[in-house]
Amino acid sequence: MQKKWNFEILSWLFVISFCALIMIPIYMKSGNNYGFYIPNIISIIFFLTFTRLLFLLSYTPYARLKWLRFILIFLPIPLFMYHIDSLYNFQRFIDEEGTISFFRGSSDLSDYNFGRFIKYQYIFFCVSALVTIGLLPIRMIVSFWRTTNTSDKV
Repeated sequence: MQKKWNFEILSWLFVISFCALIMIPIYMKSGNNYGFYIPNIISIIFFLTFTRLLFLLSYTPYARLKWLRFILIFLPIPLFMYHIDSLYNFQRFIDEEGTISFFRGSSDLSDYNFGRFIKYQYIFFCVSALVTIGLLPIRMIVSFWRTTNTSDKV
C-alpha cells in the first residue's frame, strides 16, 4: 500500500512540474496578456491525471473504492462541457484577435512563432483532455465489471 501512495505522490509531482514547464515560458513571454491560464492549466492537469487513471488505475491506492469509481463515471459530463466551452472561447479569441495579441505591441517573428506554440499547445491539451474525459467513464465501467467478476483485477 505504501508503494501505491508513493506512486500517487510522484504522479502529482510530475503533473505539477509538467504543468509548470509548459506555463512558465508562456507567462514569461506574454505576462498578463494571455487570458487563458486557468483553462490551460486545468486541461493539462485533467489530461495527465485521467490518462494515468485510464492506464494505471490498478497502481492507485483508491483503485477498489466503488464510490470513487461511481463518481468518475458521472463527473466527466460537466467537465466535458467545460472543456468544450473553453476550447470554443479560445478558438473564438484566436479567430478575432489572433495570436499576436498575446504580445501587445510586438510584431517580432519570434513572437509570432511563440504565439503559434501557445495556440497549438492549448488546442492539444484541451482536445486531449476531452478525449480522456470521454474515455474515463468507459474505463470505470470496465473496472466495475472486473472487480465484480474477478478477484484480482481492477
